[in-house]
Amino acid sequence: MALLAHVDTHRGVETAFGKIIPEREAYSYCLRTIAAFSANIFQVMRVLNDDWEDRTSQICEIANMMNCAACAGGKDELFQYLDQFYTDWNIPELVKRSAWIGGIWGDYGDEAEDMAGRVIQFTENRVEKELDSCPWDIVGSEMCNMTTAMFTANFDIAAGGEHGAITNDVALNMCEARGCGNPHCRVVAERLDKFNLEHQDWLDHRGQPTQPVHDTPVERRVSHAQGLRNGQYVQAFGEENSLEWQYNWVAQMGWVWSISFPLIAIRDMAEDDDEFERILRIVFATAGKNSFVDFFAREGLRSWLDIPRSIGDNDPRVMGAYIDAVLGCQLVPHEFEAFDGEGVEIRVSQENFEGRFEMAPLEEITMGYEAQWNGACHTLVSPEWSVWIDEDDDDYIINVGRKIDDRAL
Repeated sequence: MALLAHVDTHRGVETAFGKIIPEREAYSYCLRTIAAFSANIFQVMRVLNDDWEDRTSQICEIANMMNCAACAGGKDELFQYLDQFYTDWNIPELVKRSAWIGGIWGDYGDEAEDMAGRVIQFTENRVEKELDSCPWDIVGSEMCNMTTAMFTANFDIAAGGEHGAITNDVALNMCEARGCGNPHCRVVAERLDKFNLEHQDWLDHRGQPTQPVHDTPVERRVSHAQGLRNGQYVQAFGEENSLEWQYNWVAQMGWVWSISFPLIAIRDMAEDDDEFERILRIVFATAGKNSFVDFFAREGLRSWLDIPRSIGDNDPRVMGAYIDAVLGCQLVPHEFEAFDGEGVEIRVSQENFEGRFEMAPLEEITMGYEAQWNGACHTLVSPEWSVWIDEDDDDYIINVGRKIDDRAL
């Protein structure tokens, strides 16, 4: 019997100590780290605004407006956008242009972000989507509501009406949400005229649909979306997207919809930028410390990154390897300038670090991660070591080193 000529090769992210994190695992970790960053931002929002209805309405309005901005140039640009959408997704010419086609956007966004599930119904009068998992289920109920505002934009754009008009051709309800304790996320869109329904306000999108929902048996539910299960996503009209394409897309767009959009509203909730940034640093520093407050969490990280025992716990390379893995799994180009027992320096361009999506750069990534990684370093390694970020021309230098700060958070 002949032996294999060589070992199969697969994509992956190489850690500081040479271990390979397989592409699928790196993809999942990328999604969860973006979701965790989003959860911290939403905690900042809750400190700034204690009124659930008010803050949720504000982020819903912003998310809807920003989703509609894709065709902000008027009706001509809207139709150009729709023409390209129909071409990109292989939608036949015979398919009527109406709101229900907006479900394609929602379905692909779910699948790309490993919100695993299935489309139960996809017709002109009703669309039902059932999700078994969601990396963003840790963020909270405001985000669950915010997603309905983005879906509303998708349906309104697909309806081909005047830009900016919230026509509400459909009543859209996220009638179950994992972030609120349900086993599923479930979104149902039903046409207003078909089901004799009323127009909805931003906080009306969590009711029950008119028609019964389908509940997939537990044994047939899935833990990961098509990209991770099959290596590609196939939508209703047969168009395919590879896992590689999805990974790059979500590493950009995950930051946009879950952080950039709500941040526009959240910043306005503070009295000024100084107040916002003060609270942001406190929240992120606390989140970082709690990441490794349990000793078994530190052991888990060492095992995952395959950190050799010759490197002790009180060594800056442990934290440097962790930051390296976060950046690597998020597809952010970077390189070590120093990596030894005296300290770690990681160089990354400011454009790459903050501009995951070039049209929506986020300086909050730098502020947030500097505070979070510094807090994490104090429990993962020791309070003797700190993390701070310096500027060097167009680059950032992420430092792990000894630093005494009499006013440390």
